[in-house]
Amino acid sequence: MIHVFSFSEFSINSTILQRNQYYLRHLHRFLASAPEVGEDSSWFLCYNATSHGWGAKTFHDRCDGKKNTVTIIQKDQYVFGGYTDIPWESSGNYAETPNAFIFSLNNFGGLAPFVSKVKPQYTELAIQRHSFYGPKFGQDLIIYLGAGNIHLSKAGLGMAYADPPAKQDPLTVLAGTKYFSPNEVEVFYLDPSR
Repeated sequence: MIHVFSFSEFSINSTILQRNQYYLRHLHRFLASAPEVGEDSSWFLCYNATSHGWGAKTFHDRCDGKKNTVTIIQKDQYVFGGYTDIPWESSGNYAETPNAFIFSLNNFGGLAPFVSKVKPQYTELAIQRHSFYGPKFGQDLIIYLGAGNIHLSKAGLGMAYADPPAKQDPLTVLAGTKYFSPNEVEVFYLDPSR
């Protein structure tokens, strides 16, 4: 069942976040800080791995060309993801933006929710738009959308994106391990009428 969260003029339909007010308030705060988003925003689902299928082609068919996307990932009890203001595509190229970030809502390190921004010297590596992968934020957060139980997705910080805000292992803080298989992946895009 999909639950709609509405706070101020922020709305997102997420099976991962459901009615968790704590996660939703933090995600709203993180997204509101993005230049093109602001406090009032409506997000539309373009991809849900369980509903649409665990394939990179499906992700790209449904999400390529959409600007301002947020990816939400669940691995067991851990919830994290990333935001980019530039559209996904299947070119294989890296794309530059200073506005991309990775976020954590519930992490292995037990830290409060946090954002890890793309480092200024690595903005040209902010995302990679490759047909073999789902959302790929530098070499830090890579979602492999092949067979469901293959541990090829990667969650780590400190390469193109900033280290976690406290002394934690940057390679395990997000998902409890460097390589993992997500339980769910959702991608939403900002209401294009804004």
